[in-house]
Order: sequence, then C-alpha cells, then structure tokens
Amino acid sequence: MGSRQREATAVVAVDRPRQIGSRPAPAPRPSMDGRRALANTCLVFLLAGTLAALGWAFATDTFRVRNLQVNASSNAVRQAIEDALAPGCPEVAPGAVQCAEGQLGPNELTLSTAEAQRQVKAIPLVKSATVKTDLPDRLRIDVVERQPEVAWVVGTQVFRVADDGVVIDQGSPNGLKVVIGQVGGDPVKPGDKVDLDVIKAAEELQDQLPATLGIPAKRIQYSPADGLAVVSDQDFVAMFGPPDNLNLKMAELQRVVQLAKDKKATLSFVDLRYKTPYFRTR
Repeated sequence: MGSRQREATAVVAVDRPRQIGSRPAPAPRPSMDGRRALANTCLVFLLAGTLAALGWAFATDTFRVRNLQVNASSNAVRQAIEDALAPGCPEVAPGAVQCAEGQLGPNELTLSTAEAQRQVKAIPLVKSATVKTDLPDRLRIDVVERQPEVAWVVGTQVFRVADDGVVIDQGSPNGLKVVIGQVGGDPVKPGDKVDLDVIKAAEELQDQLPATLGIPAKRIQYSPADGLAVVSDQDFVAMFGPPDNLNLKMAELQRVVQLAKDKKATLSFVDLRYKTPYFRTR
C-alpha cells in the first residue's frame, strides 16, 4: 500500500566473439601409386647397376688367376701342381707362379675350388689339398704330401708306395720298411692302390720270421693268384697265400720247422695255404 514493489531485472552476459586465426592448408601428399612408381624406378636402376658391375667383373681380366702360390715340401709336387693349374706359366720363386697376360687362368668369381682340389688330389704324391681364392687374382694351394714307405718291385722297376697303399712314383727302395716283389698279374703304375693287408702282412713276416723262427726273409713276393711267399736262405720257400690268419700260419710253420729239426732234415718248401700244410725237405 504505501510501499512500491521493485521490479526484477534480468542481466544477460554475452561473450564477445573470439577471432579465429587462419591456418595454411596442408600440402597435398603424393598418392600411393606415385610412391610405388618411384620405388620401382630406383629398383630398376639398382638392378641395372648390379648387372653392369657383374658383367664387367666377369669380362675383365682383373679377377682372372694371375698368381699361383703352392705350399708343398717337394719340388716334384710343386711342379706337378703348377703344370696342372697354371700350364706354361713361369715360376718366379719356389712355389710362386706368375702368368703373363696371354696365359691368365679362369675367373676367380666362377672358379670351382672343389674341381681344382680334385685335380690336385689326382696327383699320386698328394695326400690332401686345400685350394683357396685370394681376390683379385691369386690362387693358394696348401698340400699334405704322401711319403713312401714300401717298395713294390715289378720286374726291374721299383715303385714306391705310401702308407695308404697308393703307388706314388718310381724310385730307390733304400730306407723303406719292406720290399715286395710282384709275381704275375697286371703291373702297377703311379696312382694305383695296392692291398694294405698285403703290405701289413709282409711287414709282419719280415719282422717275425727272424725273431721267432730264425728264418731271415731274404725276399718277399706277392702273386694275385698265390698270395704271399717268403724266400729265405738256401732258397727255402714258404707259401703263406692270402694275408689273413697269419698268426695261425706262423704257428703251423713253427711246427713244421721243429719237425724237420727233429728229423735232422733241411726244409726246402712249405705250403701253408691249406688247412693241412705241405712241405718238402732236401
């Protein structure tokens, strides 16, 4: 009644609009097809360069064998290997060969070291060999040589045989363990292999006959048909046959020798090839 009512007043706050900064539009990315085309182009250039390099490597003389180094003990082995792998090339030092431009060997990039090793090991004096390439133009051969231990006589020819039975070469029997004369059969030649059991039996006969029976083995012979035979003093001959059961045959020979002594007879021939020995006296 006397007082006046206040009118409600509404206050509205309005934010001022913010200024939005402008950003540069992103650069367009290359499409997937474009990237693939670029990669393929780079790959083509890489392959072309590789093929060109390989073509040059195979065609150039840079990688052809020019120098040969042979590590072997004997001159005969070195010469045989040099003749096999670098024919016609001069030796500038022991075991070192240098080939002139017109005598270069195969390209080392395509050279088969396994085949070269096979060629070297085909030499009878070589027991084992390792062939290695040393780029760009050197070939190195390391050799283990066979050593003669047995003389194998065929007629007037003396062949030297290694401990693995391989016939090495012709030479003197001096200093070798045993001398075996071949009677009949095909003559041996360097590179052939003789029966190791025959060699071992001949060595045993040479050692045991004088030691146990007092019979010196003046000559040991081998025949493919009749086996081993020993010729002793006064041309006494003992036929042992194949190299097996040698201890049994030695025991039989000892029995026959004792029997001849008991009868005061001189043995001239004993055949131990059969179950029952046969013998003759003078």
